[in-house]
This record gives sequence, structure tokens and C-alpha cells, in this order.
Amino acid sequence: VDNTHRKIRTSDAPSLVVFDKRTGEYLARDNEPIAPNIFHCTWSAPSIGVVNGKPVIYFCGGNGIIYGFEPLATNRVERAEDTAPRNGDRLSRLKKVFEFDPDPSAPKTEVHRFTTNRRESPSNIFGMPVFLDGRLYVAGGGDIFWGKNEAWLECIDATPLGGGVRTNTIWTYTLDKHVLSTPAVIGDLVFVADCGRKMHCVERATGKALWTHDIAGEVWASPYVADGKVYLGTRSGAFYVFAANREKRLLFEHNFRVPISATTTAANGVLYIATMSQLHAVALKNP
Repeated sequence: VDNTHRKIRTSDAPSLVVFDKRTGEYLARDNEPIAPNIFHCTWSAPSIGVVNGKPVIYFCGGNGIIYGFEPLATNRVERAEDTAPRNGDRLSRLKKVFEFDPDPSAPKTEVHRFTTNRRESPSNIFGMPVFLDGRLYVAGGGDIFWGKNEAWLECIDATPLGGGVRTNTIWTYTLDKHVLSTPAVIGDLVFVADCGRKMHCVERATGKALWTHDIAGEVWASPYVADGKVYLGTRSGAFYVFAANREKRLLFEHNFRVPISATTTAANGVLYIATMSQLHAVALKNP
């Protein structure tokens, strides 16, 4: 949106674009009318899954809709219709093979009239769609800056391909308030945290709540799983380590007293925690 938060200046702009990773050449874009109905911004990153032996790019648009696209052919063999000029360009158009609305009751047009409404609004998806075993795990809901407080975690059947609108929710789990996290999926568990100041552990197959934990501060980061543990930082500076188990076990808690907005990450036995002022590298002491 523009600086008034009520207008999309470039309503024909793409939301998902493709570049050559070696040269930076701009190769392709989506061909969906996403931009006019972007409620606030395009927040989510794309991910990839393989369905029936074919790779699919999954993407959550700023209009709250989840899309699946065929990847651009690596040899760039394109059909004539893919390169037909549109608005003066000859970019390839990504072929849509999947579309899903995780919040079908939400408004989809004239969305900017809801920017002062905390009870009714479109849904946003901030985190990345997580693909595993033919399913997508997506967390979304009202925008954190404006829009409804409602939030949810959904498990979606990602296997029906063909481009049509699908209604294939496997289960829905209700969250407390706005959610920015990408779900962390490990084994038969899904972990997600929300701005209702709560950490959630959900059974992957059914969406059944296994446990929750009250935490200090809103969560903008995502839970991160490594070494059988779940790591999470909050905007109040609180940092938590849980066991990645069906039973709740809080292993460690610390307050950095500086907001943590970024997801923790680990490499080579070192845990990296970025606060708003410092980057911390944490490792076990030598025996």
C-alpha cells in the first residue's frame, strides 16, 4: 500500500517474480490479479513441494490467498502464450496449478475500508507455507497493524492440482491473536507462536492441541527446531527453549531485555540469536 495505507499505486505489479540465480536476469512473474487486493503488504516467502513427482512453488499472496505455480523450466523452453506481451513486456507467466482461500468468509474486494476495524477484515499471511508429505501448514489471520484480531493455523491438502479454487482444509487450529510465525514442523508435531503471547504445540495429523505455554511479549519470530529442542524469542526480549515433545518441558528461559524479532538459527553446533541491537553466538562449553 502507499503512505495513506489505502491505495495500491501499481495495481498491475507482480507479487511473485523469478530471476536467473547466476545472472540476475528477470525471467518471469505471476499472472494473478493479486496486487489490487493486497491488504497491507506481501509478507510471505515462497516455498517448494513435490506433488506426484512434480515440483510446485507455493506462495501466500498479500491478498490472503495461497497459490501454487509450476516452476519456470530450467531450459527456458516456453510456450508462445507464456511470452505473449502484456503491458509491453515479454516476460514468461508462471502457470497456476493450485489456489486456496484459507479464510473464505473474509472480504476480498475494497479491502482498504477495513484498516480501522479490529472485528472484520481480510486475512494476512506473514509466515512461509510449510510443505510436508503432500500437506501445507500455514498460519494467518488479521493484520498485526490493523484488521481483526482473529488468527489460525491450518493444515491444507496440497495435492489437488489444476488451478481451480479448492476447499481442502484438513484441520484448523484457532490461535489467540495475530500470528507472524512460520510453523515449525517436526515429526508428528507442529509448533507455532502468536501475538497472544502464547506458544502452541499441535498434533500434526489432527490439529489437536497438545500443550500451550504463556510467554512474555508478542512474537514476530518463528519457532526454530534443532537438536530435539524448540527455540523462540519474543518482542519483550524473552528467550525460551522447549523440548520438542508431546509433553511440555521448558528447558531454559532468559531475558535479553532487548526485542527479538528474528528467528533463531543454528549451524555447526552454534546457536545464533539476533536481538534488535546485538547478534549472540551461543555454544556448549568444551568438556
